[in-house]
Amino acid sequence: MRCSAARHRYLCEPKVYRFVLPRHLLDPTAIRTSCSTPLAIIGPVLLAALTGLMAGSAVDARAQSTAWDALLSNSYWYVPQENLLAYKTSGTSFTEPAPMSVSDQTLWSLGTATNGVFTGTATATFRPTSHPFIQISSTTTISPGVVTEGGQIRMRFVSSSGAQTIGIGQMRTIDGAEFMEMQMITGNESALVTHWAYMATYDPNTFVPPSLFPDGTLLSQEWKWTEGSTWRLQSDELFGAGGAGTFTITDYRNGYFWGPGSGPASTAYADFTEIGSITPEGNVLFNVLAGGTLTSLTGHITGTGLDGRMVLRSYNGTDFGTEGYATVVALSVPEIDPAGMGSVLALVTGALGLLERRRLRVKLAA
Repeated sequence: MRCSAARHRYLCEPKVYRFVLPRHLLDPTAIRTSCSTPLAIIGPVLLAALTGLMAGSAVDARAQSTAWDALLSNSYWYVPQENLLAYKTSGTSFTEPAPMSVSDQTLWSLGTATNGVFTGTATATFRPTSHPFIQISSTTTISPGVVTEGGQIRMRFVSSSGAQTIGIGQMRTIDGAEFMEMQMITGNESALVTHWAYMATYDPNTFVPPSLFPDGTLLSQEWKWTEGSTWRLQSDELFGAGGAGTFTITDYRNGYFWGPGSGPASTAYADFTEIGSITPEGNVLFNVLAGGTLTSLTGHITGTGLDGRMVLRSYNGTDFGTEGYATVVALSVPEIDPAGMGSVLALVTGALGLLERRRLRVKLAA
C-alpha cells in the first residue's frame, strides 16, 4: 500500500510516532485461544480496518502479485531503535504482575520471493529493560511469508519444536522507503510477549542493528488519549447473546495499552485483563486473558475521545474470524488538561528530532 497524506498523515507528514510488530520473542509454543469467530467491539469506537490476511492456502492463493518480489527477494530486515520496545507478561494475567518492558531486536533473512510468497529465517533477541546485559535469543523459520498486491502481510514463524506463530502487517512507504509494519503476540502458559514495529531493510555487511530501546522515546502518541479511558465491549461469543462487558485502559506507552476488564458474572470472562498495540495508522491488536485462556482480536480504531470506535475480528494466531466479531465504544475518556499542552508540544518536538535521526540511520543502512 502506498502512502497518501490523507489516509496516513502520521507517516507522510512530519513523521512522528512509529511502532513494530509483535514477534516470536520467546520460543513460540502454542498460543491458547478460545475463539475461532469474531470477538468483540471496544469503545471509544475503534472502527477496525481489518488488514489481516486469511490464513492457510487461501492466503497463499491470493498472493499472485509480483509487486513486492524485487524488494523482498534475498533481503535483510531489522527493527529500528525507536521500535525496539516490546512487553513481556505473565501467561495468566496482563496486569499482575505489571507488563515488563524489553528491547526486542528481530532480524529477518529472506530468500527469493515469487508472486509475493517467500521463506527465510528470523532471529529474535530480547533484553529486559531492567537488566539490559541479559539477552535471550531464539531462531525460527519463516515458512511461508506472503505479501499481497495491496501490501497486506502474513508471516508464519515455525520453531524447532514445530510450534507456530503468525505475524500480520502492512507494507508502508515512508519518505520513499518501504517498511513492513508488523504486530503480534506470542508465548505460552508461562509468559507472553507482544511487539509492534516498522521493519526496515539493511545491509548486514555495513550496518549493525541496534539492540537497546532508548528509554524516554515516545512513539505512536496519536492514541495516548486512550489512557484512563473505559470502554464497552460487546461480543455474543465471549459473553453470550447480547452480552457485553467493560474494560479500562489504565496504561498507555509507545502504542501499547493494558488494563483490567469484567463481563457478565455467569461467563468465563467475568474477570479478564487486556493488552494490545495501536499503530500510528490505527491498526489494533487486542488480546484478552481470562482463566489462562488467550483470545486475540485484530482491527482498527478511529475517532477521538467519546466518538472513538473499534471494530474487531478474532485472530487466534493462525486464522481470522468474521468481521465485526466484537464492537467497542468508549464510555468515558479523561479530559485533556490545557496546562499540560506544553508537555505535549515538547513530546512532538522530541519525536521530530527522533525522526531526523531515524532518517539518517535509514540512509546509512541503505
